[in-house]
Amino acid sequence: MTDRRFVATLRSIFDAPDELGARLVAHELQEAVAALLEDGESVDVTQVIPVESASTHVEPTELVEQLYRTRDMLIKTRITQCFDLASWIDRVSWILEHRQEATFDLAGYDCARVMDVANN
Repeated sequence: MTDRRFVATLRSIFDAPDELGARLVAHELQEAVAALLEDGESVDVTQVIPVESASTHVEPTELVEQLYRTRDMLIKTRITQCFDLASWIDRVSWILEHRQEATFDLAGYDCARVMDVANN
C-alpha cells in the first residue's frame, strides 16, 4: 500500500512585540517543523494575524485551501446534490483565488475543473 498525502493545519498562539516579530517567530516554527519532514514534504506559514483581529479578518489562502478540501470530500460521496454543491464551492474558491488579479474575469473559470477532480 502506498502512502497518501495529507495536509495538517496547525494553529500557534504566541506573544510578539509587533508584526515583524510575529513573522520571525512563525518562521522559526516553520523551520522547526520542516526539520521533522522528509524530502518532498513541506511546511508553509499561510497567515500571521493578531489575535484581536482573528475574528474579523479571513485570509483568502486559508479559506481557499479549506474550500478545496471540502469540494473534494463532497465529490467523493458520489451523491448528485453533493456534487452540485462541490461545483459551487469550486467556483467560489476560484473567485477567491483569482479576485486580486488585474485581469480577473469569471469567464476565465473552467467549469470542467470539477469533472477533472472527480475523474481523478
